[in-house]
Amino acid sequence: MKKQLLMGCAAAIVTVSSASAVAAEASANIAFTTDYRYRGVSQTDRDFAIQGGFDYALESGLYMGTWASNVDNFNPSPVTGDNGAQAEIDFYAGYGLALSDHWALDFNVLYYYYPGASTAGDNNEIDFWEYTPGIAYSDDNMTAALSVSYSDDFYNESGDAFYYNTSFEFPLEEWLTLGAHAGYQTVDENDLYFEDYADWSISLATTQFGLDWSVAYIDTDLDDTACGGLNVCGATAVGTISKSF
Repeated sequence: MKKQLLMGCAAAIVTVSSASAVAAEASANIAFTTDYRYRGVSQTDRDFAIQGGFDYALESGLYMGTWASNVDNFNPSPVTGDNGAQAEIDFYAGYGLALSDHWALDFNVLYYYYPGASTAGDNNEIDFWEYTPGIAYSDDNMTAALSVSYSDDFYNESGDAFYYNTSFEFPLEEWLTLGAHAGYQTVDENDLYFEDYADWSISLATTQFGLDWSVAYIDTDLDDTACGGLNVCGATAVGTISKSF
């Protein structure tokens, strides 16, 4: 469910500060990751994912884009057990406002779409909207972001949901960046998703040979029982190779 970029909010917000001289800018990205983790929980049953997206930003601060990843058979038919969603496609738009050379605000709206997911029988709708205001700070020594995401009908029709997110990046060397993230997810109907839980991660990232490389340690406070008996919420190391155009 949406790219779990460690500094997703900060990257989107701080870009606004440096894009004022450009009337419009289009970009694309593609990535290969060893496990697609959304807020600490594997979306690919601890398997690989290929991901990519397109973004378009205006000088005014408005931006829009789409992003996609494979997922592991979400909401299959209750009769046959197959024909579930094999992909997640996100559509989003937002507005970023630079307050100063260091501070910026952002607000975005995101729609999570799972083509092929079955709503037959007891299966609920898993597509949903999410709304996120955020604030970011950036200087030569660090980048930090704080955001709160809200959905009035979260995944699997689990009701009101909030996700509190804070992220940091610190340059260790010109070629190496340390990242840290902590988040907390709440949902109204815990029996339709997970119990309220925390997730966190720490990462190292570098750019070499024209590609972006990262490795992250990711974990949650959910045990296997809370994850439906599946080992998709536990600690793991995730490696990612990506390229932006």
